[in-house]
Amino acid sequence: MAEDRRKKIVEMLDEGGSVKVSRLAGTFQVTEETIRRDLELLEKDGYLTRTHGGAVKSSLDQQEIAFYIRNMRNREEKEAIGRKSLEYIQPGEVIALDASTTALQIARLLKENPIKDVVVITHALKVIMTLAESPTITVISTGGVLEQRTMSFVGSLAENALSNYNIKKAFVSCKGVTLEEGITESTDVQAKIKEEIVKGAKEVFLLADHDKFGQAALATVAPVTVVQKLITDDKTPLPEIERYRSEGIDVVAVDSGEGGR
Repeated sequence: MAEDRRKKIVEMLDEGGSVKVSRLAGTFQVTEETIRRDLELLEKDGYLTRTHGGAVKSSLDQQEIAFYIRNMRNREEKEAIGRKSLEYIQPGEVIALDASTTALQIARLLKENPIKDVVVITHALKVIMTLAESPTITVISTGGVLEQRTMSFVGSLAENALSNYNIKKAFVSCKGVTLEEGITESTDVQAKIKEEIVKGAKEVFLLADHDKFGQAALATVAPVTVVQKLITDDKTPLPEIERYRSEGIDVVAVDSGEGGR
């Protein structure tokens, strides 16, 4: 699969420093043109520099490599969810984006399709960097202690900063979601800051691809009932979607960002 292939290319670059198109094509049993498209995408994301006949590793540290691997998981679904999320953002609104790779897709789309006078409040370093040069978007960082694993600011400074703002819409993802345990995260610090984002927002949008359903991680952020809209992809089983709808949650399942059920 393309996603797994690109992950492996990143890992090979991390280990060896360079790769060759011809060797990659043989390893993955795909055409050289397919490999060139992979390398073009990875170069766009800043993880390599293409050379004649191959590519060399960019100067990234291990934390950035780890973040990229996580970002590649279900990338097409996350892009579709991000694209649908953009439809709910209006000019002049104050929104919050968490440090999830799905929310990062919203930031990238906002950069490409700016919405006038939007204010983005975030604890995510990648979101800040993505929107840093967008002239029509104001970016407010929470500050705090940088957690390298998630490339995000955490701790009391970040949590307290969120209480100072009137957030119209919050876009958050999770490690897992169930009706029983609610929205869950893998660490206490991430759960706490997402809890503050949810508490401070008038509307909460939960961004959850199909892999998140039925998974209960270590710490609960909030019950699912705090969510006004749950945006997922069309690989989420319809019976699972209907369970959430029965709890009064508006669920949208998108197909490449062009529709839903």
